[in-house]
Amino acid sequence: MNILAIDQARNGAWSVYNYERGELIGYGTYEFPLEKYTYAKAIMHIKELIYAVMKAYDVEAVFVEDIQMRASVSSFKKLAQLQGVLVNLFEENEYLYGYIAPSQWQNFCKARGRNTKEKNARIIELEHSGKKQSKILSIQFVKDQFGIDTDNDDLADAICQGYYIVNAVEILKTDKSVKKRGEKK
Repeated sequence: MNILAIDQARNGAWSVYNYERGELIGYGTYEFPLEKYTYAKAIMHIKELIYAVMKAYDVEAVFVEDIQMRASVSSFKKLAQLQGVLVNLFEENEYLYGYIAPSQWQNFCKARGRNTKEKNARIIELEHSGKKQSKILSIQFVKDQFGIDTDNDDLADAICQGYYIVNAVEILKTDKSVKKRGEKK
């Protein structure tokens, strides 16, 4: 079974894994800049793009990073709108789907803070770029785990999310449900 992990936003990314083999089989990014797209138009194009990826990779289950309230109510509302449109797409097409809390995949991929002794030169270099430490660590994880050298933290996050799913989430196709591996239903 192929699964799709989405780091959703106006500028986001996705990854596709073969669930049984735990193998990364595809990934990509997308951008719908403010100067060229209203948010409504961006959402429409993201929905079309995600559906095309689902079809191209014969995806059976989709996971989106769950949203959380931060400093900006406006950003939270936009992410909620996008998430709603994507959930509608999954429901319309009867795809299995679930939400992944950022803390779950970040903890699993060790992308949540390190002390100074654990930092290597690449992490220190990326810190000077102004990126959050979790973003820097997901970029480093993807380089170490898959040999993918990218500075795009959306792509790194999407790959990390998929990695977490194939290694820690149990997908039960019979009753269309998802649970953490080892968790009692």
